[in-house]
Amino acid sequence: MTDKPKTIPDDALAYHALGWCVIPIRAGKKLPAIRSWKQYQKVRPDENQLRKWFAANNRNIAVVLGPVSADLACRDFDTMAEYEKWSKAYTDLAKKLPTVRTAKGMHVYFEADIEGIKHIANGELRGKGGYCLLPPSVHPEGPVYQWVNPLSNGNLIKLDIEQAGFLGEQADVTEQTEQPEQSEAIEVKGVIEKAIEETLPQEFGMRNRRIFEFARAVKSLPQFSDADPGQFREVVRAWHVRALPKIRTKEFEETWIDFLKAWPRIRYAKGEEPMTQIFERAVQVEPPSIAVQRYPENTRLRILVSLCRELQREAGQNPFFLSVRTAGKLFNVAPMTASRWLFLLEADGILKVVAKGGTAETVRQATRFRYIAN
Repeated sequence: MTDKPKTIPDDALAYHALGWCVIPIRAGKKLPAIRSWKQYQKVRPDENQLRKWFAANNRNIAVVLGPVSADLACRDFDTMAEYEKWSKAYTDLAKKLPTVRTAKGMHVYFEADIEGIKHIANGELRGKGGYCLLPPSVHPEGPVYQWVNPLSNGNLIKLDIEQAGFLGEQADVTEQTEQPEQSEAIEVKGVIEKAIEETLPQEFGMRNRRIFEFARAVKSLPQFSDADPGQFREVVRAWHVRALPKIRTKEFEETWIDFLKAWPRIRYAKGEEPMTQIFERAVQVEPPSIAVQRYPENTRLRILVSLCRELQREAGQNPFFLSVRTAGKLFNVAPMTASRWLFLLEADGILKVVAKGGTAETVRQATRFRYIAN
């Protein structure tokens, strides 16, 4: 790994050859570019899957930590100052362990049995259930992840985190499954603090919507995407206290109830467009056989059929919404062209219109369809 591969796919395959489980990350974000990435906390994708994921050569790479990557763990130093403080105290380890320069600090890799993510005053210890971006990924703010100490034979070793000094002088360690009463001291910092500030209501009548946005902001964080909402009681209380000047419902329990109800309804991360996600999935999967048969020379129509199938899967037994304006933007065509394509899919027995959008009764709604092809 001392010689940098020429392409992202080559890097992904090189990490895979080490026995690591790697997944694609959306460019400009830290969120997985695949659906249901959590299955890869237990099983590694094969080389064919990696080639498919990284074929576009424009995605970042992350390694899934824990047993699936041979007990790989990471000490995340938030700042260079904290890393330098540790490296001076543990010079031999600092010179040996594989280390990556991040946007603001360092990732130091080693092997250890660590469950979840431990939040520390000067960073994190990441293990099973977490992931880290790998070089040559690009941070959302622009810096490129780079190996400072490259991987080499023998420098990825099993450590005792306390003896290695990874807990810091004043360790404040918390598992992501900690008890609620312990959460506030850890979680109302950093990204949680930012989520509170960004979602506070600015005027009366916004409480319910804003607490939903707060829940979505928290659930969008990778370390909390699969968390038990019960652990956030005290941080929701912190949000409620700060929101009191702009809300009429003063009882904390009402806000807590709204947070608990919002949590299972959140299916997409903050900042992610659901239609964009579904469209990307439609591009990646094999198109339905009927699309291949009917439109063998029209790639965009085959993808449109795939998109409708994926939208139906998302909707379950209900019809799905799709406007010609949205379809036009996704395929970079005029709404009239998208309308003609959808008409064709209906005529070919692939779609059924359940309720027409844009009528006097549904002037602001998209047309509702049902995917009926086998």
